[in-house]
Amino acid sequence: MTMIDRRAVILGGLSGLGGLALPGAALAEGASLAGWGVVLIHGKAGGTGTLNAINGQLKGAGAITTIPRMSWASAYRTYDETLGEVGRAVAAIRAQGARRVALAGHSLGANVSLGYAAKTGGVDAVIAMAPGHRPEFIVTVTGDSLSRAKAMVASGRGGETARFIDFNQGQTYEITTSAAAYVSFFDPDGPAHMSRTAGRVRARILWLIGTDDRPAQRVPVGGQTITIAAGHRDTPTKGARQVVEWLAGV
Repeated sequence: MTMIDRRAVILGGLSGLGGLALPGAALAEGASLAGWGVVLIHGKAGGTGTLNAINGQLKGAGAITTIPRMSWASAYRTYDETLGEVGRAVAAIRAQGARRVALAGHSLGANVSLGYAAKTGGVDAVIAMAPGHRPEFIVTVTGDSLSRAKAMVASGRGGETARFIDFNQGQTYEITTSAAAYVSFFDPDGPAHMSRTAGRVRARILWLIGTDDRPAQRVPVGGQTITIAAGHRDTPTKGARQVVEWLAGV
């Protein structure tokens, strides 16, 4: 086990010790991500700005990076169509010379990163930062909208848009999207069931978990866990150094 792997295991183990974590430290001496390409995938409402700090750290260590603006920033597409967006970003980063590819997703971006790795593959690592969007937990809030969307799909109106309920970090609000897209993201038996999806990932997985995040976000299945003192929104920023060190050791 390398020095980086040992540190990741130690930090992950702290999640069982009252949520304590070591403070962020300087990058491991000589940490290099030369040859790596990292696709950074933003969360549901945070936008790409929440990934600026970690993007800078990754680039500073030699990685090729990209932060695509995902379609859910305006309206959901179907889960499969969204995986297509990720695929185009992966292809673009390989075209720039990346020999190994990691997906680093925040919140809903973590969910989609795991979904892509499970269904499509072809990536070497997945970094799930403050993983979010668990349809099996929020169905008590979204159930009426889901039933209406399913009825639209069943009647051949899946491509039609309507107003549905979304849920993010304890807040509910309305969104306008197609019935088919809504079902694909909010059906507990659909492709966005993160724990089930994570179990099918064959790439290395890092779970970056903030001690102040909502308990429902903490869904590590396989892989390694690093726990840091952070909330949901600032987990990518406060855990940037740990991510670079972990990825350098993969």
